[in-house]
Amino acid sequence: DVDSFIVRFVQEKKRSDDPTAAPWHGVIRHVQSKEEIRFTQIGDALRFVANYVELDEDKPSRGDFD
Repeated sequence: DVDSFIVRFVQEKKRSDDPTAAPWHGVIRHVQSKEEIRFTQIGDALRFVANYVELDEDKPSRGDFD
């Protein structure tokens, strides 16, 4: 089985009129189904991927080594 994803990170230009605007957002797309979501938290992208791929949560992630 092959599942492919395209992930884009977009850095927003600073807008002085909207102090609550996120400085960045991401878009992740599952290539096979063409389903796509927008996110500002990496966890949301991982949950999206978990809909298609079994993620082993017992393995340490890269951030666990900091």
